[in-house]
Amino acid sequence: MTSRTSKHFDQLADRYSRLRASPDPLDPVTRAVAELGDLRGRRVLDVGCGPGTILGQLVRAYGVDGVGIDASPHMIEAARRETPETQEFHVARAEQLPFEDASFDAALARWVVHHVDRPRAFAEILRVLRPGGRFVITTTDPHAVDTHWMAPFFPSLVAIERARFPSGDALSRELEAAGFHSLRVAPFVLARRFTHAEAMEKLRGRAYSTFALMTDDEFERGVASADAGLPGE
Repeated sequence: MTSRTSKHFDQLADRYSRLRASPDPLDPVTRAVAELGDLRGRRVLDVGCGPGTILGQLVRAYGVDGVGIDASPHMIEAARRETPETQEFHVARAEQLPFEDASFDAALARWVVHHVDRPRAFAEILRVLRPGGRFVITTTDPHAVDTHWMAPFFPSLVAIERARFPSGDALSRELEAAGFHSLRVAPFVLARRFTHAEAMEKLRGRAYSTFALMTDDEFERGVASADAGLPGE
């Protein structure tokens, strides 16, 4: 993770749940992740847990024994405050996990793999998984970033996202190199619906780490363009 994105997440920690979390008690991506990973009742490590929103959903809906790690101390402070049903959170990096070998039944990384040193992180995650354990990743398809609702307003967004998000094929190769096997790529189309006010709150609040990688001038012009060009919903 770059220093710019690290600073972004530290600054966003207290607002991250409001700006990014789904309003649903169990969002559709979490449901898909739980089913793909067979997570019900498992001991699960959430890598890059942020404020713990997803882990909290998994604890409540699927009875997981959840542990969260994040490189941002501010995110872990938020997780301990906002997700009391999950008691175990640690400040730690994916590349150096503070756990014994074979400690978990499953691991989860939601929109995290573009922020880490993947060969090192994948080796560490494999180390802490028990034999037969599953690792579930959600990430953005770099070939589809031009369909993102923000793309028309920020000229550099597509290039930024395509440069940092790995494709499914690239991830599969990296996972195999780390020692994972029986890999599966499951395409998932996520439809988002916001009011104009909600969309503008996300933009003005710099809810996406993409904004840490573009100029302030482009960001300000894009926010103004979105305010004028986005529909009511």
